[in-house]
Amino acid sequence: RSKKGRIKREMFTRLRTNRFMKAKGSDSAAVVEFTGRVQRMARVHQYGLKDRPNRHSRDVQYAARPLLGFTRDDEQMIEDIIIRHLGK
Repeated sequence: RSKKGRIKREMFTRLRTNRFMKAKGSDSAAVVEFTGRVQRMARVHQYGLKDRPNRHSRDVQYAARPLLGFTRDDEQMIEDIIIRHLGK
């Protein structure tokens, strides 16, 4: 099978599914985290840490590729909702 074209898509799209994540919450906090073996890989890519791609290779410095978090637009939307709620 030959490659006809490069498919452009975001990295780690499968990691954001329910299968690899769990959510916890209490009255004062909410946490979403990766589970199992993907947790280490996700942490390395989230923060741009060093890791070994396999057992026999040297450490590689990965660029930060945030998988979870808020964009500036998300933060602005949350801030607007809170201000509207407190203004009632």
